[in-house]
Amino acid sequence: MLHPVASLEKRIYMSNSTTAKYVYRLLGITVVLCLVACDNQQSVEAGPLKSEIVTLEERAPDCTQPEECASVSITREVFVQRSELNDAARKQLLTQLQGFGEAGKENTSASLEQVAEDFLAEAAQVADISSAHWQLSGAVKSLARRGDLLTLEISSYLFTGGAHGMPATQWMNWDLAQNAPVTLADVIKPGKEGDFWKQAEAAHQQWQDEQSVDEEFRENWPFARTDDFRMTDNGLHLLYGVYTLGPYSMGQVELTLPQEKLTEILREPYQ
Repeated sequence: MLHPVASLEKRIYMSNSTTAKYVYRLLGITVVLCLVACDNQQSVEAGPLKSEIVTLEERAPDCTQPEECASVSITREVFVQRSELNDAARKQLLTQLQGFGEAGKENTSASLEQVAEDFLAEAAQVADISSAHWQLSGAVKSLARRGDLLTLEISSYLFTGGAHGMPATQWMNWDLAQNAPVTLADVIKPGKEGDFWKQAEAAHQQWQDEQSVDEEFRENWPFARTDDFRMTDNGLHLLYGVYTLGPYSMGQVELTLPQEKLTEILREPYQ
């Protein structure tokens, strides 16, 4: 039988031991929570972007007068330590540069140098029957940044003769914090797609009114949907390529959906 004092000391020891285990466990949980919070803080704050300009200039091998030769000119803004972003932009640019040929023949694993070589080789094959100075150009550049949402403008231009060349532009949105692309579907609240496109149609009608077009034009160039968008403090902008909402002479059309009309339509991070 333990002495009463010894029994009391044992109870105190056991109590202290249990408390110590609880404290250690609580400290461990606190450390884990701190690490998670720090990690989340890093994912939210993307920080400043650093980039450099990379160019590729190629001309026909036998070119003696540059202004009269087939040429390829590609300029890209390449972002430091953003390999996924750079790769996504490169693939989209490749698609546009090759997309002027047979549909479905695009090869996003090809190099830009190979695309330039193939274009110049094709230009050489028709040099004897065409006096057109073939031109192919492409560019990737940052267009805007709103918080962690970066918008790149990826453009291309092809001329192989005729009255004019063919431009193409796409806006690519990228979440810098999540390091992932952002599509139009990502910014619209579930179930609000119909409301969004009603606002887009209203913006299209306003644009037509501003152009003072007649009923025949409105019938020949009806509203269409697009996946190209960018965000500004004024609202959401939709981009349309040539021949989509109007003839070539009207160029690429941009519709603006005012911010105040999108409050209940867009997800909170994109308002």
